[in-house]
Amino acid sequence: MVSEDVRARVTSYIKHQAGKGPQPVATIVADSQRRLLDTLSSVDEPLTTRKPAPDEWCLRELLRHVIDAQNGVTRAVERLASGTEVKVDERRAIGMKKEDAGRPYAEMLDELRASNQRLQNTMAALPAQPDTALTAPHPFFGELNCVEWAAFQKIHDEDHIQHANKVIAVVSH
Repeated sequence: MVSEDVRARVTSYIKHQAGKGPQPVATIVADSQRRLLDTLSSVDEPLTTRKPAPDEWCLRELLRHVIDAQNGVTRAVERLASGTEVKVDERRAIGMKKEDAGRPYAEMLDELRASNQRLQNTMAALPAQPDTALTAPHPFFGELNCVEWAAFQKIHDEDHIQHANKVIAVVSH
């Protein structure tokens, strides 16, 4: 779980970044998206199914989670920016992962690239001063508006860059 101190610092960071507007947020998110994709792309397919421990995710599971979570963030940004409430089931989708039916890892990486681009396109379509009155609750960081949800994506990416690097370090040896 997240400590209150960490929760407060991360929430403050999200709100600070979002206060800069959609374009600066899109820039920092694009950077974290690129770095996460580079990290996840750095291994060969056979290593992607190896788990660092029985109760931990392999890279394929991590990648599925990242894609599904980012798709949920993109839906939240789109809906909030259009003045539409985020449905409960959509909020629950954030943080979930679907099965990949044994697809090639390279295909899953392409899906992440497409997901990254959808979020970037969504951010580019926002006005310079979007309506930020409507919010949706994040399970750890409270009520977030459309730009804050996008800024959260950077936090999520950074967390999973570290997570992927730890998995890679263990399964590569």
